[in-house]
Amino acid sequence: MTFFALSTWWSVGWIVGAVVVLLVAVLLLAITFLARRIDGEAQHLVTDLASIATKTQPLHEVGRTNNAVRTITRCLRIARGETTPVPFKYANSPGWRE
Repeated sequence: MTFFALSTWWSVGWIVGAVVVLLVAVLLLAITFLARRIDGEAQHLVTDLASIATKTQPLHEVGRTNNAVRTITRCLRIARGETTPVPFKYANSPGWRE
């Protein structure tokens, strides 16, 4: 009888082990599938971000253009003989960058 009891528990152990291995395999396949899907989405987003960066590149020149216009305006005032400097009214705004 002892032999029968030991062989039954071995069978239960093998079944539990097979179920655990099967669950691990299913979870690994699910993780791999989701990782590939996330990678595809990431590649798509990187392409979109590169396109957005290319399209908004001219906006970086707005600050330089603004500085050039202020310099030209200041030089024209000096050429006209104006000596009082005109204060720049946006210098204290939160978005102001020099």
